[in-house]
Amino acid sequence: MSFDLQLLRRAVEAHGRVARVVIAEARGSVPREPGAAMLVWEAGQSGTIGGGALEWEAAAAARQALDAGSDAVARKPLGPALGQCCGGAVVLVTEIYDAARLKGLAGPVVLRRVEGAAEQPLALSRAEAEARSSGITVETRYCDGWLIEPLAVPSRPLW
Repeated sequence: MSFDLQLLRRAVEAHGRVARVVIAEARGSVPREPGAAMLVWEAGQSGTIGGGALEWEAAAAARQALDAGSDAVARKPLGPALGQCCGGAVVLVTEIYDAARLKGLAGPVVLRRVEGAAEQPLALSRAEAEARSSGITVETRYCDGWLIEPLAVPSRPLW
């Protein structure tokens, strides 16, 4: 999964501020992989992080984050507490985007601090450098409060 900047830009143009919820980390049996994301705005949403109670709660929390105007990180066990039988756990990162925040995003990767340590983890710094210099594709990875995602490359439409 990749960070779809074009889709996010279109959503921000249409709805103003938009919350992007991404599965930053997945452990055990979970409905979707790291990098799966959905966009949420006051009156709707698009994309999916796997459906069910996890997605319903994540969408509600994203709307609260939109009201508060602040990003959030949530750790969710996918068991009886959510009424799900998956048994795994996910880390969800919810980020609020508007036109101003979109201006700072450029590819081929999006690396940012979402919580915790102020210093970039060395492994993510190396992955970012390799992606920028060699074109090596990175996978979505969450480490010490930092999240790295590959930026989606626009595809050529086929006729």
